[in-house]
Amino acid sequence: MMKICIVGAGVVGSYLAQKLSQEGYDVAIIDKDRKKIEEIQSQIDVAAYSCDAFDEECIGQLRDYDLFIVATNKDEINLSVALMLKAIYGKDKVIVRVDKDILSKREIETFLGVEIVNTFNEIFKNVETFIHYPFITSINELETGKFVIFSYTVKRPDFLSNTKISDLKEIRDRIPFTVVLIERDGKPYLPSGNKVLLEGDTVYILTERETLNELIKALNIQIKPVKTITFLGMSRIGISILKKIYGRGLSIKVIEEDIQLCESIASQFPDVMVLNGKITDKHLLESEQVGGSDIIISSSYREDNILSCILVKKLGAKKVIAIIENPEYEEIAQSLGIDIPIVSRKMIARKVYKRIKHRGFIDIFELKENIRIYELPVSEEIEDRKVSEISTGKFVILGVVRDNKMKMVSGEFLLKKGDKLIVLEIEETEE
Repeated sequence: MMKICIVGAGVVGSYLAQKLSQEGYDVAIIDKDRKKIEEIQSQIDVAAYSCDAFDEECIGQLRDYDLFIVATNKDEINLSVALMLKAIYGKDKVIVRVDKDILSKREIETFLGVEIVNTFNEIFKNVETFIHYPFITSINELETGKFVIFSYTVKRPDFLSNTKISDLKEIRDRIPFTVVLIERDGKPYLPSGNKVLLEGDTVYILTERETLNELIKALNIQIKPVKTITFLGMSRIGISILKKIYGRGLSIKVIEEDIQLCESIASQFPDVMVLNGKITDKHLLESEQVGGSDIIISSSYREDNILSCILVKKLGAKKVIAIIENPEYEEIAQSLGIDIPIVSRKMIARKVYKRIKHRGFIDIFELKENIRIYELPVSEEIEDRKVSEISTGKFVILGVVRDNKMKMVSGEFLLKKGDKLIVLEIEETEE
């Protein structure tokens, strides 16, 4: 099993250490903060070292590790450690986390010979999708964005409302797509031909990115353009998002408790309304009619982040996006009515899984709790076999990528060498 060393025991590093250790990898983690290391040692079965990555003895004792993930919260430190690993120790497998756009450019990645994961870019891709397609509640990309799995809540007069899945055949013949999963009253269901989709169901759909607009039109999904956005609290991520969307003709409002940060935002973005106050001040939220915004983005990372989202939902907010650090809060946030919790740590973990070819998969991500999506190549063992021989109740082939095109498959579909399978797997849970 691959030996993986993580530099930095903050929120990202500790999460990766936990996930990779659970998957059976030999994991080591280093950080000069002794308290963080002691906390990890008490919770996770990994080799944890309290030392400075720039101390030769610190990294030296881990020189035989296969992959290094540099994930402190400081970009400059991460790139410096990566450079040291490449130049002094000759390590060819290094993944570096950065937040700044300028440091994630392809030229820097090529020059250093490392793989750079930009936390902000991953978050903004999602936020931008929700602005363009406000009906979407989640989106995941496959094949570098060529294919997507998106979810949305069925409403009238959508074509899917009160429609049998088998009745979608005529549209599927024109536009390749498949219903991946149905969520009803908080419970996930695998789709079957006679299943009727109801108003209020959350439906997960796999399709090609280039046919997304055509599919939306065919399913008669209503799109109301986003005109107003309110930020509840600010952080580096929030300011980065604001920079990207500023000047697009949107009416933008910011509520932030830190007066100095408010002054800085007001000077940088003169067309943005900036209000100094607590994001949990119900009177302020009501008086500013925050509930009427098309999209709310809560990016403060503070403890009051989720509470403020709950408040604005009660005030009638249409869509609330909460950028949160702890993956354990994701299901809680959704159960409390928060539309879109974005967990940056899970995005970084997915990049790492892709890099290490986890369990032989090309890609892997968690669609819902205990439900994973895999992309994997057709092996010799299943070559020339029918889909019906491979697909089981908890291991479902959703589609096949052949010659860079999506194939919607039936049980009689014959798998060939060079095909890639997109698979849904439901993990066994203890009762």
